[in-house]
Amino acid sequence: MSLNFIDWLSFKDIFPVAGSGTSLAEFCAQYSDVQTNWCYTIAGLIGIIILLMKKNKKWYWYAFLIIYMIMSVTSVGMHTANYGEFVRGQMTTKLLMSYIDMSLTEYVAWSGVCCFAFEFYEANKKKRNIFLITETAIMLAVIITLTIEVFVLHDRPLYISKEFFTTGVAPAMDGKTGGLSIAEFGCFLTAVPILYLLISNFKSMEKNEKAILLLTIGTFLVAFIDTSIWGDNEIANFALGNYQGHSIWHMLGAIAELEVVFWVDTRETNKKLKAIKAKQPADIAA
Repeated sequence: MSLNFIDWLSFKDIFPVAGSGTSLAEFCAQYSDVQTNWCYTIAGLIGIIILLMKKNKKWYWYAFLIIYMIMSVTSVGMHTANYGEFVRGQMTTKLLMSYIDMSLTEYVAWSGVCCFAFEFYEANKKKRNIFLITETAIMLAVIITLTIEVFVLHDRPLYISKEFFTTGVAPAMDGKTGGLSIAEFGCFLTAVPILYLLISNFKSMEKNEKAILLLTIGTFLVAFIDTSIWGDNEIANFALGNYQGHSIWHMLGAIAELEVVFWVDTRETNKKLKAIKAKQPADIAA
């Protein structure tokens, strides 16, 4: 199999380029997706700098941001792979790059849940380890499903889509329609346990922590709905054709990435303030 990527410099030529299999609309959508992917990288760098400046010593949050940044690079590779060559039942550059990209996306979801488990079960290692083992098992199940889709079936049908529910036929992963493959849906299922962690520990949080957390959840929710409706290749017909849903997903995801960092920093600041307040009465008595 020869690798087949979109030549961005060919934008100077009149589209469609003969034999490229990529229309101007698809080219613009993919170019938009590639450029907005760097938002993840920038947000990750900013987040790491903030945590370092605030002298945060929790290694797992740094690991989360690094995985997020690696994912931004693999996602660029996936969106650069030429959609025009996609053929169901055959291994193509697009299918291979989607495997790498989805694997890293799954690791992002898994690492994010694990970080919150470390955060909330800091004093209960037994419960934390049980949660981490369970979460890791879910992640591995999704990776195995993705592996079967790509390397056995050579296809990733979009079973979670309006077309499938209305016609009973799962459309191909050609980027022309919104929807999720089983592995993509599994990626979101991997993140579901985070709701249990957040709900069960919500009351113990300070008001400013709760506010940032709700904002983060809201951002992810809007991003999820947006990317589920529009496909990778689709340019929305409103906003004079300047709206590309999957690109908005990238930008909102980067914003949520930073919101998580602000939550982590706010939580640490609150802990330090509590420690100072708890120490003050003893100092006065002495």
